[in-house]
Amino acid sequence: MKRTAITFGLAATLCGCSSELDINAPYKDITIVYGLLDSRDPIQFIKVNKAFLGEGDAYVFAQIPDSNEWGDAVGYARVHRKLNGQVVATFDLRDTLITNSEPGDFYSPYQRLYYFEDPFRTTIQEGGSSTTLYLDKDSEYELELNVKDQIIRATTDIIDDFRYLGPDPDVTHRVELMFQNSYGTFELNWRSGIHGKRYVASYRFNYREVRGTEVSDIRSFTIRLGTSVSDDSGETESMYATMDGQSFFNAIASHVPTDPTVTARRFVGLDFLVSAANDEFHTYLTLDEPVTGIIEDRPEYTNVENGYGLFGSRYTKPLIGKALSSNTMAELADGSITSHLNFCTEHPLDVNSSFYCP
Repeated sequence: MKRTAITFGLAATLCGCSSELDINAPYKDITIVYGLLDSRDPIQFIKVNKAFLGEGDAYVFAQIPDSNEWGDAVGYARVHRKLNGQVVATFDLRDTLITNSEPGDFYSPYQRLYYFEDPFRTTIQEGGSSTTLYLDKDSEYELELNVKDQIIRATTDIIDDFRYLGPDPDVTHRVELMFQNSYGTFELNWRSGIHGKRYVASYRFNYREVRGTEVSDIRSFTIRLGTSVSDDSGETESMYATMDGQSFFNAIASHVPTDPTVTARRFVGLDFLVSAANDEFHTYLTLDEPVTGIIEDRPEYTNVENGYGLFGSRYTKPLIGKALSSNTMAELADGSITSHLNFCTEHPLDVNSSFYCP
């Protein structure tokens, strides 16, 4: 949020010229809201803060709760579930202190978050098992806050579940990235869900390290494959992302460190992750992307009434534990790019493979 207020005092006829420049605007109550609802999470968290400005270092102010939190000034905080414009359920927001957040410049040593839990439940079938979703995809969720007698509101829809297409969701369908002596390309296919606007596809490579008789916990790294944006028709559509074979092996060589104490590395499986953002979240991300043209100024985006920030929804659909094809596994174990990493496989589909870990 950009806020600039410059006041020039010019009273030359009375007291002469002043060289002082005041860059701080008069204090104003401004509420900042960030919340991304996710139907795969049983508990939804929302961050509510106040903007702060003063003489001195802003990073120092950020460590002072009184500077960035409303505290008792929040009269009430709740979320309404609305179906066809009518409120069908209301959830009071409760607050909690998060003390184990990752290191950063803002909001330490703790952060105050607000949360609610919707008792709504639905079950979907996924990869041969059932998964519970915790929000109603047919409803809208409206945030309502009372901060110092000012009402702050924001509304979001919920991204519907979507599905992978073709043979991709079949656990026995292997990822083929090596065709005899040449690198190949794997294509991941899915169909968008209602209210999903932007889709980001990634893969996660999972392995264990062996040192003597000790086998480590699973280690992993994640690589983004690409981004797709749906049209505005409101209908589902086919989407895809491609995975290049040579780039795959180069990524492994870059992310798996060379370590002479490691006697072997056991390939566990390859996960695919497609994450979706709804229209509000997509717009926010678009305006936050690096400027590539000659126009540098952009409009600030917020969908929070009487405040600033973002209230939207997201959804990540995983595809867990894919195996590599025999040619791809052979390249991982013996190929010129990754042979020095001593890979074998412990994937359950590879028990008869010559590269199965002893």
